[in-house]
Amino acid sequence: MNQIRLLAVLTLALTTASARAEDKAPAADKPAVAKAETPGDSAKAEVKAATGIENKLPTGEATSFKTSDTIYAWSEVTGANGQEVEHVWKRDGKEVRRAKFSIGGKRWRMNSRMRSPAKGAYVVEVTQGEQKLGEVSFTVE
Repeated sequence: MNQIRLLAVLTLALTTASARAEDKAPAADKPAVAKAETPGDSAKAEVKAATGIENKLPTGEATSFKTSDTIYAWSEVTGANGQEVEHVWKRDGKEVRRAKFSIGGKRWRMNSRMRSPAKGAYVVEVTQGEQKLGEVSFTVE
């Protein structure tokens, strides 16, 4: 009878130790939780200026536009998952517009636009805090 109790206690102890080891090891079938990336040199952005967006991509890319155009600043940001970025529009060196975006994945596309812009030299910067991730320059005539 004592041998049966001893065997039961040993079996229980081994099962508990095994369960604790499994809790510490990552399970292949558990879904991965997206973690916010910290700002750093790994974040970057591709930026384009265009007259439209179709299927999440810019159309009518150009470096010169008319005042009657609607201009889209399109960007694809990588390395900033869980962070906020901004499109900062500048005309002749002065800020004229700002748009904030929350990045929801490792590769995230977004766009902001300006209708009937004034004439001038434009730069749209994609920023994360004080860090510039990318930019595009164009003129409006």
